Amino acid sequence: MSAVRISDRDAQEALERLIGPETLARIEAPLDEATALPNAAYTSDEFLRLENERIFARTWTLAGFTHRIPNPGDAVPVTVAGLPIVLVRNREGGIRAFHNVCRHRGARLVAQPCKGRPALTCPYHAWSYDLEGRLVARPHYHGPKQHERIKGGDAAQGLSPVRCGRWHDLIFVNISGAAPPLEDYLAPLTGRLEGYDLATLRHAGCVTFEVEANWKLAFENFIEPYHVFAVHPRLIRFAPMEIREPSMAEGPLFYNEYRFPEAEAGRGQGLPHYPDLTEDLKQRGVWFQLFPSLGIEIYPDQFTLLHVTPLGPERVHEEIHVYLIGEAATSEEHRDARQGVIDMWRDLNEEDVTVLEHLQEGRHSPGFDGGRLSPYWDEATRHFARLVVEAIR
Repeated sequence: MSAVRISDRDAQEALERLIGPETLARIEAPLDEATALPNAAYTSDEFLRLENERIFARTWTLAGFTHRIPNPGDAVPVTVAGLPIVLVRNREGGIRAFHNVCRHRGARLVAQPCKGRPALTCPYHAWSYDLEGRLVARPHYHGPKQHERIKGGDAAQGLSPVRCGRWHDLIFVNISGAAPPLEDYLAPLTGRLEGYDLATLRHAGCVTFEVEANWKLAFENFIEPYHVFAVHPRLIRFAPMEIREPSMAEGPLFYNEYRFPEAEAGRGQGLPHYPDLTEDLKQRGVWFQLFPSLGIEIYPDQFTLLHVTPLGPERVHEEIHVYLIGEAATSEEHRDARQGVIDMWRDLNEEDVTVLEHLQEGRHSPGFDGGRLSPYWDEATRHFARLVVEAIR
């Protein structure tokens, strides 16, 4: 089932109306003359609708995590591309995704995470669906006490499935059903992860934030190292500006790295490292952003992920998930060091939240038209703007 309803022509007309031909041309200009996205891209409900239907619904989008539905019958509701989706662990241990609405009258089926259910039951008229999404029961369907039970279930009248796939702990969905295979989408990222044995990772914790800002500002900030000296005092002591370089962009992938002088608690010190890590990688901090929804940062002892869900054009839900190596994720022995990593990420992101909200406030000023970009630092920011525009077109 596709959520795409806006034609190419209508999308192009909307871009020219909301952004303007002059700004669209400046996004393509040489960097020292270029701009990023203007105010409407961060404040307009119509622009977010374009993004939901033309970006998030058409590509693979991070939707959830297998550790949140570990057992058969576990289900969790999520929002992807502005649509209600439910992720379900079936009886065989596989992951299924469905549009989270009953086929009868369209009520939301699952409102809260649930554990060990044999079926998903609508709160409105109690129609039930098995863990494969098949319709299995309709109480009083043919009249009072005239219940219908469907042996083996009815897939044709069941929940509308959503294409899904997984990579380690991460669950992705493709609502349009037309994206290339998940492994092709991930290939630009996975091809750069040599030396890191991701199979050793275990989920260690999560911190969440509700930020009064557009989702794009969260990722633009994530891929931009220029602000570190002004916003992050602890981080700049750990990795000063003179060892930093501008972020690189190749197609949908953004990446950067630096070789830090010395590990510290929260970043490479006090916890087990990836097995067989090279001496060089023991002193590397690397990060990646795979457009549109996957942000990752790696240190020798961790894999940390930024997950954002737009709640509106000016509000975003952020989750920072921390993964550590083996027993470091759960053991009592590593409790304090583990908490140190989680606290480090909480403190760092709290510093960013204030800046993101200042950025959002500035998007209501006619004095901002997309910005004046640094020819040294801002190619990634401009490339992100290009990807948004190209995807909407």
